[in-house]
Amino acid sequence: MAFRMAHRVLVMVGVATLVLATSYVVGGPAATVRPVGNLPALCEKAKSEYRELTQSDVERAKTALAEAMERLTTRLAADGANGLAWRKFLELDAVAAQLQTVDPDRAVLGRALVRCNSGHDGLELVWFLDFQRALHNYLATRGAADNNPAIRAAFERKLDALSKRLASYAARPTTEDALEITETVRWLESAHQAPELVRAILHDYVRPNLIGEISATVFGSGLAGPVDDASDVRDCILKTDIHGTARTVGKTSVELSPSCGFGVFDLLFAGVTTSENVGYNGPVTIYSTSTTQMTARKRLWIDVDGLSSYPAESQAVTDVNLEDIQSKNGSAMIERLAWKKAEKQHCEAESIASNHAEARLNERIDQQADETIERANRAYVEKFQRPFTERKLFPQMVRFDTTQRAISLTALQAGDGKLAAVGDAPAVVEGAELSLRIHESMINNLAFDALAGRTVYEEKVQAAVVDALGKLPDKMKGDDDGKPWAITLAPRQPISLTLADNGFKITIRGVKFYKGGDAHPGMNISATYKIVRSGEGAGVRFKAVRQGDIEVLPPDFKPGKQIDARRQVIRKLLQKRFAKVFEPEIVGNGFELPGKWKAAGKMTPIQVDIKDGWLTIAWRRAEPTK
Repeated sequence: MAFRMAHRVLVMVGVATLVLATSYVVGGPAATVRPVGNLPALCEKAKSEYRELTQSDVERAKTALAEAMERLTTRLAADGANGLAWRKFLELDAVAAQLQTVDPDRAVLGRALVRCNSGHDGLELVWFLDFQRALHNYLATRGAADNNPAIRAAFERKLDALSKRLASYAARPTTEDALEITETVRWLESAHQAPELVRAILHDYVRPNLIGEISATVFGSGLAGPVDDASDVRDCILKTDIHGTARTVGKTSVELSPSCGFGVFDLLFAGVTTSENVGYNGPVTIYSTSTTQMTARKRLWIDVDGLSSYPAESQAVTDVNLEDIQSKNGSAMIERLAWKKAEKQHCEAESIASNHAEARLNERIDQQADETIERANRAYVEKFQRPFTERKLFPQMVRFDTTQRAISLTALQAGDGKLAAVGDAPAVVEGAELSLRIHESMINNLAFDALAGRTVYEEKVQAAVVDALGKLPDKMKGDDDGKPWAITLAPRQPISLTLADNGFKITIRGVKFYKGGDAHPGMNISATYKIVRSGEGAGVRFKAVRQGDIEVLPPDFKPGKQIDARRQVIRKLLQKRFAKVFEPEIVGNGFELPGKWKAAGKMTPIQVDIKDGWLTIAWRRAEPTK
């Protein structure tokens, strides 16, 4: 199993949805699951700590809503006609008028909340989300304050159910249990109840759910290499105007610098510059050659904000050989005097030349690095940081760490009461040069935040894929009939990925499907795969084999129940469409890293492990072919 397979396992969820809208070890240590500990006791304790909400709670929620409203209207005011259209659609003028009253009309606010949750493109942006959440919190707080007896009874029922879910989740974590616990935590937070219990749950069950690592050797392969460069020389040393040509031969290398919280590495250069020069000083012309031994170090670091650097530092030692000195009028006396002066100043001239060489080298390295850093950071912000932040999809934690052996990335994708990994990630096999460990919660949490209740259109997805990949994969092309697909995903659990028992299951839940101008009822689409290993040693191969047919069933389907004719139509269409996505077998044959990192050679898998919610894949460079 190679990068192609890893990529598909991680991206297949998104690809499948978007299309529609559009090697050595198997096994290894299991993830450590934290025991449920005192969480059931905290559930019982929380019952006696129920806090009745007061008018002060309602007023605080109202103030927070007014502030979110102001931020939204300010943002929409800068968006011209489009902003006015959104203001009208969300009935913001009516909401603003109600917020000026002592007792806002809940029906007016409720209509605005329904429209916030309508799933239209654009409502996933942060300024809409903040308003939607503040509006929901105000209505929930007000309802709890008005109906405390009913809220308290619901509170106790939820705590009893939560206690059972927590015990079940500690014994064997499942996606369904994680969702139920998450929804209860959100309810408790919106009802302003059981803060100690909420903190304990999030402490125990919100661990990093993505860990990637790249070895110093592989990382350096894309940055290290030979240098052979010619350039013009223009300098002034001891009032001598020097012109010439220079050739620099050397190599660059990379050295990791241990650091907690940053990916730190040094770009090193070592080389020799030789030049032939002509200098002009008064009545004489000086012919010389020089050899400069140079070393340089440029420190860079990576963090959540991108790539940064310190100024380059270099050392140079120049050896200057005087080849000839000629006077402009051929005077032998002038030439003898010039030779004596040149020999007297020889050491000083070499020292100045060395300093100038260091300054030129530092300037050149800094200039080239600054251009590269600017391009890299611009791409990072435009393609990842800004769009993810604007949609509240940016990970809650991103951390880089460095050892002399490798740079690692650790991330946490969770928020709003969501659970993440329940324990430490499995170990990576010794000898790995590239590894990825991802917990199912990473995919499920991201899918929920990005897609819950959203309608996704095939044309927009295809355009985004072409922009990202430069071409449209065959499996993402439209049907032969030319009618585009769209899907409205479920608001509760739009997509789920389950990783367990050396296999994975993907389920896509659509509440409505569209093909051309026709609307069809909701269906759940599932595919289950098992990892199969063949061969031994260097010849080991991995593939994911689909278990049975693609399953397309109504959300309320029960075994033995007949599916009506209307649903049979969309069922057959979906089975045909998803046959392109969920192939019978997904085979990996190794991969090459992109760009300059192709120099690392082909990466082959040495570990594939799917267990307890974790997918672990490790690679190392293939042996060179003879």
